[in-house]
Amino acid sequence: MKKGSFKKLKFSVLGYFLLFTAIIIASLWFFQIFFLENYYQEERLKSLNDFGNELCSEDITSAEFSSLLSRCTESGIRVFIASGFGIRDVSRDEDVNENSPQYEDVKKAIDSYFKGKKSGIISDEDKTSNAFFFCSESEKHENTKIILTCSRERITEATTVIKRQFAIVSIIVAAVAVLLASYFAFKLSKPIDAMSESAKKWAHGDNTVNFKPCKGAYTEINELGDALNFAKDEISKSGALQRDLLANVSHDLKTPLTMIRAYAEMIRDISGENKEKREKHTQVIIDESDRLSMLVNDILKLSKLQSSVDELDMSEINLSELTERVIGRFSDYVENQGYTIEDHIAPDLITVVDEKKIEQVIYNLLGNSINYTGEDKTVKVFLTAENDNILLEIIDSGKGISEEKLATIWERYYRFSETNTRPVKGTGLGLSIVKAILDSHKLQYGVRSKKDCGSNFFVKFKRVKNNG
Repeated sequence: MKKGSFKKLKFSVLGYFLLFTAIIIASLWFFQIFFLENYYQEERLKSLNDFGNELCSEDITSAEFSSLLSRCTESGIRVFIASGFGIRDVSRDEDVNENSPQYEDVKKAIDSYFKGKKSGIISDEDKTSNAFFFCSESEKHENTKIILTCSRERITEATTVIKRQFAIVSIIVAAVAVLLASYFAFKLSKPIDAMSESAKKWAHGDNTVNFKPCKGAYTEINELGDALNFAKDEISKSGALQRDLLANVSHDLKTPLTMIRAYAEMIRDISGENKEKREKHTQVIIDESDRLSMLVNDILKLSKLQSSVDELDMSEINLSELTERVIGRFSDYVENQGYTIEDHIAPDLITVVDEKKIEQVIYNLLGNSINYTGEDKTVKVFLTAENDNILLEIIDSGKGISEEKLATIWERYYRFSETNTRPVKGTGLGLSIVKAILDSHKLQYGVRSKKDCGSNFFVKFKRVKNNG
């Protein structure tokens, strides 16, 4: 067995179960050895005293006396009555004379009573007598004493039988405890061992493993399995998205770099002396450099947002004015390429956000809608008040998004697979940046869309009512 195997969960649980059982049995044995006999003796003496007091009571009737006498006999207590006529063993309904074995002990109890001892338990401190005695004067009959006796040997025999029975019970309990402990230890550890094996396979690249434990596992283990399955799916998805990133970024980097190299060579070889061509080729190099710079900046911005390095600068702003200002930044596309932005903006809607980041959100959403709107080249922007909220909606009339892709459009590195002429320059990371900013603000957002029915991107802001 490998070193440290006994630290495994199943062996630890088994050990704790057995240790608990051992402590319980040891505690009971300690009680048996040191306290049982004294405890049982005290209980017997209490019964002896209670029966004696009831039998000597002034109010006792003959029927009650007979009933108590029967109970004393059943309990192993013998009852003697001493009067002017002698001593009689009423338990056996016979007289006690000098030849009777109990005569001396009963006589001694009576003599102790007459020596001024109070009624109650009378026994030798050195335990020379083989019985305990109770002696008292009858309240109902003068010059009559009632003596009850309980054998010491009976107490010893009873405790011996109890100890012997307990020894047998202890062995049975220990055997059952071992079986139950083993069962529960292996039942508890089995699904965890299975998940551990699945984790090893996953670590070696097997993404088909399932961490869901076997049927009948405990709720906490089922929840752990669900959490691991979710983590596996998310990591697998992240891995796929990172591969997409490498492919997309590689493509986005390769294209402008190729263009820059090609036009630089054209300037060197062809248009160096032709000012008009040289300026045209130089502008292409500048544009492609700007595109590279935009891509790098977006990647860095997204990384900072998702790692929470870029802290929020919260302030109270007029969201209506900010939205109108962002729309104004698209005036060139509206005028030069025939696009229409219909704005329906309620005035003076105030909220508390990071102004620069929310400006980036509105810009990215509006740019995304312009890029993917339909043939009518129309985008609608709504900013309305809804009680304590402000609802921003940016609606296009494009191809829409299929239901299976709705959950993935916000994912990091996601890009639409459909080819489209993009009038607004972008890197394909715009929605990922929007998601990171809105998550950091803890705002509600989403998209309503169906295939071939356009898309409605919306954000809900907390409204600050202007008391002025």
